[in-house]
Amino acid sequence: MAESQTELLNRVFLLESEFLKFLKPTDIIFKIQGLEEDFIDEIWELEKNNRKIASDRLLRKISENSDLLPKFIVALSDQGYQRFVDPINNIYPDRGRKFCQDYFEFLINYMKGELADILEPLQICAYLYRNRCIELSDKEAIEAMQSSKGRTAACQEMFQAVKRRKDNWALLLLEAIKETQEYVKVKMDPSASQEELERTGISVACTNQRYHSDSTTSEKESVKSYFQFDVSLRLKFQLQLIKYSDIRAVVITNNQLVFADYARNSLLIYDINGSYNREIKLSSNPLSISEINKDDVAVSYYRGQRIEIISINTGEVKKIIETNDVIHVISYQNGLIYAVVDDQNIDVMNMTGKLIRSFKCPSKSIVQCLSTDSDIMFFTDPSTGTLFCCDLYGSVKWKCTDDTMNWPTKVITDGNGNVFVSCNESNNVVVVSSDGKHHKELLSKKDGLKNPTAIYYEKLNNCLLVCNEDYRDALLFDVKH
Repeated sequence: MAESQTELLNRVFLLESEFLKFLKPTDIIFKIQGLEEDFIDEIWELEKNNRKIASDRLLRKISENSDLLPKFIVALSDQGYQRFVDPINNIYPDRGRKFCQDYFEFLINYMKGELADILEPLQICAYLYRNRCIELSDKEAIEAMQSSKGRTAACQEMFQAVKRRKDNWALLLLEAIKETQEYVKVKMDPSASQEELERTGISVACTNQRYHSDSTTSEKESVKSYFQFDVSLRLKFQLQLIKYSDIRAVVITNNQLVFADYARNSLLIYDINGSYNREIKLSSNPLSISEINKDDVAVSYYRGQRIEIISINTGEVKKIIETNDVIHVISYQNGLIYAVVDDQNIDVMNMTGKLIRSFKCPSKSIVQCLSTDSDIMFFTDPSTGTLFCCDLYGSVKWKCTDDTMNWPTKVITDGNGNVFVSCNESNNVVVVSSDGKHHKELLSKKDGLKNPTAIYYEKLNNCLLVCNEDYRDALLFDVKH
């Protein structure tokens, strides 16, 4: 085994006790290429009786085959096990965050019984899932637990799910409680003043003061602290100098940049370092693409009455979803495709094309973009410079309009509920808070933007990809909150 592989394996086994305590092997065994079916069946059966034994057996298997080690780590990352991935990659929290985590972990463990009696887990787990703190399987398990055994049992399941995925679980859980259940806040530390919390190094990132209409100085300071971003350019590169290239959409998947080229009827594939990889020819002019999983994307076409599911690795059309109407932009979420039809209506369909529901957009002009995230969706009205936030049934939750958003054409969300809007005529990207009450210009012409036509936020690594229309170039930014 190479020295680097040996070091990697050593870091994995330094976490052995953590794996035995938190890992759920059936979350990842189907994602590790190279595992024999008999072994997968063995792990499946072991986990039914004893999860720790199943975890230990899986670790031993990984240690016996060096080829499985990187696949094991990728599977952990894909399934949201950041509590393991960060230390394996030698990424550790700073002392301030570690102190906060320990402090809140003590509080939550101390009051776990009381919290389980008063929390509404379904509201909290929806927030946790929306912000990528838990996976869909965790959310479904919590919902099933509440349905079968009640709210208290669902709370216990929720605590364990966040612990399993994230090492800073207490901070994340506290944030979710603060955002969804205001009445619980005073119970977290009833004796400490805000001054005392600040003196000990604990800052409360989000207080519900900012949701009130009567602004105060402390509220403004809280918002200022909460709504800060550090953006740095990682990479700028020119797309292939192809005549008549017209990029309409982009996604980042499996460390590849995928551009939908309307003019060339193709998907252009680039590596994460900006080097050209290959081109996948399509059946027509692509209008929109949406990531289905790490290997597949959904593609809609100009004047097309179909959606194609295409493998990025092979270029194969794996499925064609026939529709009754002409499909424009699309977005995939939790097994459903949300599609704009007739410019102002949204159809929700499953992966067979069966219509689940349909509703009209509140926008009065043509809908040019659509983005879904857990239990909400976003789209823009370019003619009025308005961003709409709706639930997944089309009811407006809030809308945001500002002079800085001149002809907003694309929208995407990050892992914290913030919304990024690219604006073609104002040559900028505006970020809007999750409640729609706060916004500011994040990137502008001085950062290299020139009539941006496509935007994508990769949540795992917190990077933002923006494509320019005039120069056919792409800019990849790292975003820190």
